[in-house]
Amino acid sequence: MKVWSCFSIHRRPGGALSRRRAGLLACVSAALLSGPSVAHAAPGNTEIRIAMSGGLNLLDPSRTSSGPDLVVMSQIYETLLVMDMKTGELKPNLAKSYRLVSPTQWEFKLRDDVKWHDGKRFTAQDVKYSLERILNPAILSPHLSQITSIKKVVVTDDYTVQIHTTTPDPVLPRRMQSLGGTGRVFIVPKHYFESKTNQQVSDLPIGTGPYKMGAWRKGTMVELVRNADYWGTLPDVAKGTYTFVPENSTRVNALLQGEVDVIERVPIADVARVQQSAAAKVVSSQDGLVHTLILDTRKPPFNDIAMRRAFVSAIDIKNIIGNLLGPYGRVLGTPMGANVAQFDKTLQPYPADRALAKKLLAAKAPIALSTFTSDGRYIADRDIYQVINAQLASVGFKVTPQTMEWGRLNAMINQRNAGPFVIVGWDFSEGDASKINSIFRPESPISLVVDPEYNRLSDLAGAEMDPAKRTAYWQQAQKLVHDKIYIAAAWQTASIYGMSKKLDWAADTGENFKLAAVKVVAKPPSPPKGG
Repeated sequence: MKVWSCFSIHRRPGGALSRRRAGLLACVSAALLSGPSVAHAAPGNTEIRIAMSGGLNLLDPSRTSSGPDLVVMSQIYETLLVMDMKTGELKPNLAKSYRLVSPTQWEFKLRDDVKWHDGKRFTAQDVKYSLERILNPAILSPHLSQITSIKKVVVTDDYTVQIHTTTPDPVLPRRMQSLGGTGRVFIVPKHYFESKTNQQVSDLPIGTGPYKMGAWRKGTMVELVRNADYWGTLPDVAKGTYTFVPENSTRVNALLQGEVDVIERVPIADVARVQQSAAAKVVSSQDGLVHTLILDTRKPPFNDIAMRRAFVSAIDIKNIIGNLLGPYGRVLGTPMGANVAQFDKTLQPYPADRALAKKLLAAKAPIALSTFTSDGRYIADRDIYQVINAQLASVGFKVTPQTMEWGRLNAMINQRNAGPFVIVGWDFSEGDASKINSIFRPESPISLVVDPEYNRLSDLAGAEMDPAKRTAYWQQAQKLVHDKIYIAAAWQTASIYGMSKKLDWAADTGENFKLAAVKVVAKPPSPPKGG
């Protein structure tokens, strides 16, 4: 099987940078490319506080793919495999090994020394249950669209599980690692989930991971405590307390004043201020989320391709992203990261054409769009929404926007009732085009598209073992999506964290802040006096 390596995004040239923007870029570049070596303290009683940009919705790994949910859940629950972000190689985790037995059968050998947080043994029955729960249509799992090839799951002994697929599925192992958001298979305890309601398992999650649930005051904070019986290496940090602070300036000020130790999504305008502070630093990755402006093509007005064309002609997405994100964002012609093996770089963003937009709308009654806007969930999301709405209004759309807390908006997105268009960010860390099934396949609760031809192409791509042929199918699917204007715009932003200088962490997993990977920096010894 071919393993795809990760790809760092090249910054799009945007003409001469302003002095301020150039300074910001230099600041982040210095943070990424240099830095003193540090000594790490042994695991102790260190507690850290993390300010997230969005609140939690569910802590049930089968039923959510929301970024904030995954940030917390991925410390509690684990996957069979993990990905080495330097090489793209899949490595053992809860599974000791895996192999392709036949074109339609994968076998996973499991660790025999793992326990759930309640002390029960982890076995192959838990793996079978976890997969079958996602496959149950009644669960409405956002991960279902990524594993529809699975025909049956067979337990051959306590620590061996076989996954049979209806057709060859070359990327099924990539669903068994934790990065990439939608499509992940986190393993849950069969005995616990069968004895509790969906609400109960979300309220008190039990996993095998390095952290246990300590406390959860919904809408305010969640506390994770180190699992002393963890089967792997114990993390440095003993307790992590997550708070939810959607307002950008409040998050930044809390970091600079020492009220929190880590913040998500440092606003671009504040990068230099954080980097220049005495107690904090910027940690960044260019492999951030791919943001998609999704149109609801199932109903008016965007079931009409002429109205979709009017929409994309009305907005100047290159100008919007260039001005608001500068070197920390770039516009894409297809809704996937450039690290994806099958990415079609020949597809270009839709050009702005206000005259065409007005002409297409002229024969229609005023088109009313009641929309919902997140604020702080994504970098510059409120500003981007505001400019898009203004540009739409200037050509004849009548836009009524409403700002909404992310947890509530995300629930609406997963119920397909978040308005005629919505911005959703996607993590493409797994490096495979099949992630876009989460946007376009009918099995996904997020999908706002019904297109049999897309389904046919994705089925062919999903079953194709030859990399070149598989790429050809996915590029046909991307062209179909582009030609039919199912996505009005796509852009990728850097992940930008602010962090206390007492901590050491590399942002090599994009949007996934891994608490267990945080190291506590020990005070280095004083240099000897004299010569």
